Amino acid sequence: MGASRLTGRAGFAHHDRMNDPSGTSADTVIRRCAALIPRDGALVLEDCDIVVRGGLIAGIAAPGEGEAARIVEGGNRLAAPGLVNAHTHSPLNVLRGTADGMDHVGFMWTNQADTAGRGEEEIAISATLGALDMLRSGVTAAIDHYPEQNCAAADVGPLARAYAGIGMRAAIALRVFDMEYDDIDPAYVDGVDISVDRDLGDNPLEPLAADEIAAVCEEAVDRWHGHGELISIMPGPSNPVRCSDAMLVRCHEIAAARDLGIHTHLLETRIQRTLARERFGRTMVAQLDALGILDRRWSMAHTVWVDDDDIALLADRESVVVHNPHSNSKIGAGVAPVARMLAKGVPVALGTDGASTNDTLSIHEAMSLALLLPRISGVPRADWPGPAAAFDMATRGGAAAFPSGPRLGAIEAGAAADLVLYDLDAPSLAPLNDPLQQLVFAERGRGVRTVLVAGEVVYEDGRFASADADAAIRTAREMRESQKDRNRALYRFAEALEAAQEGAAGR
Repeated sequence: MGASRLTGRAGFAHHDRMNDPSGTSADTVIRRCAALIPRDGALVLEDCDIVVRGGLIAGIAAPGEGEAARIVEGGNRLAAPGLVNAHTHSPLNVLRGTADGMDHVGFMWTNQADTAGRGEEEIAISATLGALDMLRSGVTAAIDHYPEQNCAAADVGPLARAYAGIGMRAAIALRVFDMEYDDIDPAYVDGVDISVDRDLGDNPLEPLAADEIAAVCEEAVDRWHGHGELISIMPGPSNPVRCSDAMLVRCHEIAAARDLGIHTHLLETRIQRTLARERFGRTMVAQLDALGILDRRWSMAHTVWVDDDDIALLADRESVVVHNPHSNSKIGAGVAPVARMLAKGVPVALGTDGASTNDTLSIHEAMSLALLLPRISGVPRADWPGPAAAFDMATRGGAAAFPSGPRLGAIEAGAAADLVLYDLDAPSLAPLNDPLQQLVFAERGRGVRTVLVAGEVVYEDGRFASADADAAIRTAREMRESQKDRNRALYRFAEALEAAQEGAAGR
């Protein structure tokens, strides 16, 4: 489906009624760009000025009408809403190329060896690398489910300062749990001898008491929520099967009292579905609803192993599913029934998951794969989601997972000025036949020329406004060596488990 176009001044009489940039002064004007308005498909408004004031879009004006302290030249550029990565893990940003061929159990234990015990500089450097990678590919906001162990109060500051210093919008979901990680117990791996040596040293997945978890969450919200106007904090239960009912209810109470989101992994693997049914006699989605806490505050990564009743509940409660097509595929977790979810009205966002189970933080690639998987998994052609649905998942779907703060994923008055300017001479966009199809299937971020977050230019023509990418890369290389020395016992366990799995598979 092609996008409709309004060319020159003729379109502004209609459009200004919705976006009135009244007032003469502004912080920034993006001059003479083509603006992609993703409402009911897509409208491309050619040769217009986007007026920015106070970090928000004040409106869209005819070219040359807006005055501002800063002019961003938008000629031959397509302005689009910034993309939202609604599920990632910053500790994994230094771990590309480390997890291929592993299933979920093997990956999770290797992941502990790769991430446990990091210091403040390591936390900040890993986050910095991921943020720079996301910004230069058009991602302006992310939900970071952090860390890979139980979150401590001291863990939050280095991460919040890193994102705010770079100028990226981030929701830090504090990963917490008060029960065992039964879903990655080697006993559930077919054919593996459960006597595999479990000398882990200090167990990085030690549960915490629910009261201690609540105190960590409340302290982090008090100290860091709203930091630099770009950082938000939310409870992030690791996975409902790793949490008691009481802890989940407490997290929801904190979120409701402070108007926060709640972020979690949900039913990523088949064993998680089995554990929930054994424990509760119902699905995990039904259990959350029975607790009275399933609502729009939840964003739920993966959500692969759900049935039609679960989907109906998620739609009715307006809970956001975060589809992670790459990581689900890479570790063999399964294919989430996204086409059925969209058809039933479930809000769906997109995430990359961590860089070790994906090797890319590109939401452009996630959009493409999200459309391709249903087409090879038996969904009838008439029910295939299209590019408009994928772009909506990457923008407004992701925005739904940020329940407070400025509106994301739109180019209209009052929305956050989180904007990406694509080069219309980039091979992926020249000629511009259908902007949505090309942004989803052709563009991979190489056409990004300028990125604004809250109206501030944070990336332009290959340069970041406030980060030294080369220095971050040098430090990251040093990090990897010290990590391997630090967690030798964990690495031995993960390697023994992987060898046992390979042996079982070869029998």
